[in-house]
Amino acid sequence: MTENPFHIGLCMAGAVSAGAYTAGVVNYLLTALDRWEQCRGQAGVPTHRVKLSVIGGASAGGMTGFLTAAAINQRSKNLFYKSWVTMHGNNMLGPLLNCSDLQEAGLFKSFLNGHFANDLASEAFGYCSNHWNNTPAYIHSQLKVFTTLTNLEGFGYPISFNTDLKKKDHTMSVHYDYACFQLATYNKYSNGWMPINLRTGLNANIFREAAMATGAFPLVLPARTLKRPRYAIEENKWINQMGLVLNEQQSYYESVHVDGGLMNNEPFEKVRTILNELVLEETKQVNAFNNFEQFKSTVLLVDPFPGNIAAPFPHQHSAVAIAKHTLYAMMQQMKAKPAPIADILGKNKAGQYLIAPVRYAADELNTRIEGAKAIACGAINGFSGFISQAFREHDYALGQYNCDQFLRNHFTIPLAHLAAHPIFSKGYEGINITPYTSTRSQSVQIIPVIGAQQYPEIWPVLNHDPILSQKKAIRKRIAALSNSIPLHGFSKHLLYISGQLFLNRLITQQTHQFMLKQLTEHGLVE
Repeated sequence: MTENPFHIGLCMAGAVSAGAYTAGVVNYLLTALDRWEQCRGQAGVPTHRVKLSVIGGASAGGMTGFLTAAAINQRSKNLFYKSWVTMHGNNMLGPLLNCSDLQEAGLFKSFLNGHFANDLASEAFGYCSNHWNNTPAYIHSQLKVFTTLTNLEGFGYPISFNTDLKKKDHTMSVHYDYACFQLATYNKYSNGWMPINLRTGLNANIFREAAMATGAFPLVLPARTLKRPRYAIEENKWINQMGLVLNEQQSYYESVHVDGGLMNNEPFEKVRTILNELVLEETKQVNAFNNFEQFKSTVLLVDPFPGNIAAPFPHQHSAVAIAKHTLYAMMQQMKAKPAPIADILGKNKAGQYLIAPVRYAADELNTRIEGAKAIACGAINGFSGFISQAFREHDYALGQYNCDQFLRNHFTIPLAHLAAHPIFSKGYEGINITPYTSTRSQSVQIIPVIGAQQYPEIWPVLNHDPILSQKKAIRKRIAALSNSIPLHGFSKHLLYISGQLFLNRLITQQTHQFMLKQLTEHGLVE
């Protein structure tokens, strides 16, 4: 057995309801590690150590990352399945369209009701002594967990210029933000990373609120307020790089957030940075993360919507086309990582692996389908999973299947480099590698897969219109949203009349047709 383990950093991209796929992937990853740990010491079982040391994510990926930190000690609670598949029922349009959030005076806070997330988060991040187990050996004792945030107020920095203006300072506002936690028994923090212990409740409320903040899809779900200790801002080098000074009268920093994916939807470069620092601390050597004979860590990126090459830009520059491609450009730029881009373009990198949806159609050609089209939650821009539990169940099972295939055949080290590697060579010393050899290449598994192979579920196709039963709720929600608009007198009366006679019905009908068309084109409705 090696003195130093091989470190894994898990990065999870934004996914909306396709978080069900990500949850399936991570649940199977932990299951595979559990099985290996249970068989450790038996004849024919590899002896090297692999540790999950860093978890980072954005939006639904960030929520699943925090859920992972909660699940490692409470595997029997089945948190991944409850949070992403069962939720509050089969069709989640009911809770999302419920008007209980529109009772307060003033303009509505979001187009959909986000209250359902509160109960799910309370269940996921609560402590239950009946389900609590010791932290597994494959989890780093000081596991770091973080999520990206979009800080609406932002951090203001004064920049001085030589100018003839009376006001010498120019203000720059930075809106990227991170909620950073580290597993800890006591209330000790380092470099701004907040200690988290769900068993004792240490910072559990902040942890829960941060999980919901990163998933607050702009306008669709309500923005979230997050209250953190001041040190979590001032001492965190990712946030405070230029001497940011906060209000010294307050021991906490309070801010309002929307979806973390707006700022950084795939924070794998942050995960890699932590891994490199960890390896340097342990081995006193720079981490050669892209060298198969020397790498001591790697990043696993789980992305239900892997990027594809954009369609050719249209010759007709209409306002709609420009708006569409402006949004696309912004989203792609948010994913871009200018600093490491030259490095990540190379092929066969040891420092980065990707798990993304792949399924095979039940046709004569066994057609291979990838990306958003492979998952049932991929329709309606990722919101289709909220319409049917069958969609979420399929994607959860597909995530498990894809992770199984990934661990067996792709998360491997080439046989040509095995003997030279300081960790894996010792782990496989005297072991028959045949059961752990990839069927796709001449390579051997980094995490030995023990047990039967996973299989995906049949593609879910509904024989009814799942939106039809919700049309009344849609119309009621639209009416309530309209009524919350702060108009007075004749304008208010006119809006009410037009809504009752025409507008609400029209919007409801258009919404119904759009959603049904999306589901049909995705092959989810007959």
